[in-house]
Amino acid sequence: MRTFALILLLFVTGVGLMVAALAWQGRAAREYAAEAVRAAVRTGVTQQTPCADLLGRQPPATVQSCVVDGRGEELTATVTLEGGRVSVVRP
Repeated sequence: MRTFALILLLFVTGVGLMVAALAWQGRAAREYAAEAVRAAVRTGVTQQTPCADLLGRQPPATVQSCVVDGRGEELTATVTLEGGRVSVVRP
């Protein structure tokens, strides 16, 4: 019984660590996109512009693409992460 409990505890701990890592990666990407939107507001972007061009630095490693869209009423940054996850960030 003790072995089963130990295996169960290790499994739950491993899942918890994976969830924490994914949450941290998503947060870093959203903060990067929010910073790009703020930079776009300052520069007056009116077209689609890569986030790296606005910020002058590369995105976090898990970000596949980040584009600020200035067409329309408000600026949005669309971030595509590894695994196909997509986040849209508004100011």
